[in-house]
Amino acid sequence: MPKTQLKPSPLQLISQDTLEVAIKASKAGDAFGSGNIAVDREVEQSAEDPNRWTVMLDVTLQAVEGEAAPPYTGHIKLLGFYKVHEDYRGDSDRLIRITGASMLYGAAREMVSYITARSPNGMLTLPSISFYEEAPAKKATKKVTNKKT
Repeated sequence: MPKTQLKPSPLQLISQDTLEVAIKASKAGDAFGSGNIAVDREVEQSAEDPNRWTVMLDVTLQAVEGEAAPPYTGHIKLLGFYKVHEDYRGDSDRLIRITGASMLYGAAREMVSYITARSPNGMLTLPSISFYEEAPAKKATKKVTNKKT
């Protein structure tokens, strides 16, 4: 099988900070509720350097009203600092919203798995989610022709 030549991503991670981590194990019982996972992201472009961006990701594990408590509740808040390569000609905002947030979610998944692996209700692995967004529709351009009549 031929090896695939890897190339650098136009998005480079500068640093990743963990701002908050709070995971609480529910009391072990007969049955747990399914729970819900809410993910919120905020994306901001630097005013000083348009190639630098930040992404704040908040992952919340919460109970569903009317159900038994899930195995774990809590939240993780992460902050990522990124730089988009200056030669990148694509949609930088879309790149950050999809790839930057995905990188942070992967880090959150690792933290939750690591923390819960030594907890009474067993290891929890966050489900895969997609940050994919459709590209904005391109505006139709009118073709203008000069016809002499």
